[in-house]
Amino acid sequence: MTISTNKPRLLTGDRPTGRLHLGHYVGSLANRVRLQNQYESFFIIADLHTLTTKPEPNFIKEIPTFIKETVLDYLAVGIDPNVSTIFVQSAIPETYQLNLLFEMLVTVPRLERIPSLKDMARDANMETMPFGLLGYPVLQAVDILLPRAQVVPVGRDNQSHVELAREMARRFNNLYGEVFPEPDAIIGDVPLLVGTDGQSKMSKSLNNAIYLSDDAKTVEEKVKNMYTDPKRLKATDPGTVEGNPVFVYHDAFNSSKAEVDDLKERYRAGKVGDVEVKQKLAKAINEFLEPIREKRAYFLAHPTIPRDVLANGIKRMQAEAKSTMELVREVTGLSYSLDLFADEVDIFGEYDG
Repeated sequence: MTISTNKPRLLTGDRPTGRLHLGHYVGSLANRVRLQNQYESFFIIADLHTLTTKPEPNFIKEIPTFIKETVLDYLAVGIDPNVSTIFVQSAIPETYQLNLLFEMLVTVPRLERIPSLKDMARDANMETMPFGLLGYPVLQAVDILLPRAQVVPVGRDNQSHVELAREMARRFNNLYGEVFPEPDAIIGDVPLLVGTDGQSKMSKSLNNAIYLSDDAKTVEEKVKNMYTDPKRLKATDPGTVEGNPVFVYHDAFNSSKAEVDDLKERYRAGKVGDVEVKQKLAKAINEFLEPIREKRAYFLAHPTIPRDVLANGIKRMQAEAKSTMELVREVTGLSYSLDLFADEVDIFGEYDG
């Protein structure tokens, strides 16, 4: 697989922890589809990162299925393998090699200052932080720098991870020689789509998600049970639109602005009930999801396509990683290991017996 381009390189991706949902689409997938034609895009399925919070065998057994689901979702929403590279993190041996070297270039106190790590440990119900989770940002820096990506789209809450990658690139280059670009963050005010329960962000673990692969009936049932204005006891009561999850979803997925404006006006005036508002929302979401479902069904019916997309993406990234590590070995002097037992290399000196 060869993608020849003079465009700057971009890297982003997902941990394979389940099917992707509407929150993923609003927060990142739609942006990736738009950016893939502006950049030489690498999309990583970061399976090693799942081990930082879920190292148990029962979770590991699920990873292959989740990788397959992620690839299907990527293709269904419009990620184009002709202009983008989709690959699996653990399939790149150089990931482990560069990670070990990068661990030598950062201090523990520096990692402890990254705020998201404590949040991840808390969300995973970890009383103490394992070494792997503490090193999570180092592995992320490896993900970014191994293909020598120049830009990384992130929300403001993850900007610190890109900053660490910049520091790692700068420290490496100053110490050994110029190999890595200092990647720039594409900072977006990434929309946060609340869950159907209205209590938190959409999440598989909280059972409050509408998945990109949900069928029409499932969507209708989930929307029917959605949280609305708790102070509104009957349809004739004036309701609150702002922050109301049903209207947050209308704004995100209903293509008819006129219909949304009409529903909001009547809702505020107590002239429309939750049933009608939810029915129209379910219809809007299903209309939005239908093309995605059709593409997903096509790729499910032709499994060699997603399989080849992933295989070709892995081969492409393996070639890029090999090229990067050859440069790393050359500038660091670690290439001696390749000739360790060659006749012309004597690192041990004479042996007198």
